[in-house]
Amino acid sequence: MSVSYNGYDAQTINYPNFRPRYESNIVALNAGYNLQLGKYFSLGFGAHISNRKKSYSLPEIPNENLVSYIQNPRNNIHIDPKYKWIQLHLGAHMPQYSNLTSGDIQIFGAGVELTPGRFILSANYGKTQTAIEPDSIFNIQGMYQRKLLAGRIGFGHVEGSKFTINVVKIKDDPFSVINQPIGLKPVDALTVSPLIQFKLGKKITIKTETAGSVYTQNTLADTIEIPIPEVATLSQFVSLNATSRMDYAHQSTIDYKGKNFKIGGEVKLIGPGFSPAGYFAMEQDLLDYKINTAFNLLKNKIQLNGSFGIRTNNISQTNILPTQKLIGAGAANIKFSKKFSVRANYSNFGMTNNDNNLYQRVEFVQQSISLAPSYRFQSDAIKHRISLNWRMGSYKQYDIQILDYADRTSTNYSANYRMKFKNKPLTIRYSGLYLTNNSPTINFKLWNVGMQIGYKLFNKKLNPKLSINYSKISRGIYTPDSRIRTKLNLKYKMGKKRDLKFGYSLNVNQYGSYRPNAKLTEHKFQATISQKF
Repeated sequence: MSVSYNGYDAQTINYPNFRPRYESNIVALNAGYNLQLGKYFSLGFGAHISNRKKSYSLPEIPNENLVSYIQNPRNNIHIDPKYKWIQLHLGAHMPQYSNLTSGDIQIFGAGVELTPGRFILSANYGKTQTAIEPDSIFNIQGMYQRKLLAGRIGFGHVEGSKFTINVVKIKDDPFSVINQPIGLKPVDALTVSPLIQFKLGKKITIKTETAGSVYTQNTLADTIEIPIPEVATLSQFVSLNATSRMDYAHQSTIDYKGKNFKIGGEVKLIGPGFSPAGYFAMEQDLLDYKINTAFNLLKNKIQLNGSFGIRTNNISQTNILPTQKLIGAGAANIKFSKKFSVRANYSNFGMTNNDNNLYQRVEFVQQSISLAPSYRFQSDAIKHRISLNWRMGSYKQYDIQILDYADRTSTNYSANYRMKFKNKPLTIRYSGLYLTNNSPTINFKLWNVGMQIGYKLFNKKLNPKLSINYSKISRGIYTPDSRIRTKLNLKYKMGKKRDLKFGYSLNVNQYGSYRPNAKLTEHKFQATISQKF
């Protein structure tokens, strides 16, 4: 459990449209506990409560009452009682049924999982979005209230051999707001899938799933009457009109997992109109054939894993794009000796989330490669570590300025040198970074050098750290900005299970021609007390 305070203050010169990057006077409580009562009953509890006004993925709620406060996704409040084969979820939780139905959308509501004998029964219902009125004056986009309903029924064991039918539905309430949110339409979606999984001993797993989805992009559009009995039946469960898309997806895998060797195969087909109701986003219009492998050799000195195969994209033949390519992703961690090791990663497919304080962005990986060697050595008085990192990538990312997906390329070079003294509790680190980030709207470059000094006092109970960083930031044709960041951290061990932390940072930003003669000075203060039980 921890209680924290975050303070923020900023002063500007020649920066009239400045918007604070952080909220001030934020108090947060983080708590999590699992109480075991007897042999069969347990009561889990968790909460992240704060007085923040907004969440990174949702706009601000102007008038928030107690109920809205508890249900807001920024406050992760949940109670999870369990008795034998009965598991309840009350509050914030995330239904995770399968790869093609539901897995990464958090709801606030109720859920139940029943596993008596060889039966599997699950149900979840709750809000995924809170209704927010739009306000162009205060730059509030607005949002419809969205609810999710999910169910699963089958037989077998959840982590073993099983057969289940999964059903997930989301729906926006168009009457939850008075004015239509800016740039948004109310949606209605339904996804259904049968899933079969076989466990052959402890090492072999076979799984297959086929899912169908209906996704209506605007429930306010005119309804179209289709004289087909099956469509009429379907319209009783999901809204159907001219904006509706119907498609299917399939995934089959077989995996063998040994102690030091793993291998598996995968076939995945995602239709161009398939949109799973229980996921934020999913790559579409593709057919994959992949082999997945992993090796652990020479007593963990060599660790290799990867996926290789063929991807056919644009299977609907609606775009003028290459229709087939080799895909691969691999990671290697090699310890050549006790002193020298190398980590490497490569991928030319996949999807990542790129989050900041205001938006949740989805990136589709086109090419990503990294290399990170590390070397350790020591003298009589000092332990040394040198680590380098090079990373390059190209992505498709949703650009909020052009309201469409755009190509983005990024290159990163970094170096770190650490000295840890043997005869005194002193650690010194030096770092350097060069980063480029190019997109259709802006070309961005950053140079940064830094130093950190850490020491331990009073029998290592008090640990102060001081870091200083200097950066140059270039945006396109403009002269570069400069930034000096100074940060002081203090950690004090009040006991075996209680810590007290303080932090203060000072950022001084001097802007170039991008903001002529502008200056920004920021102060951040943090205090946290944590207790383990």
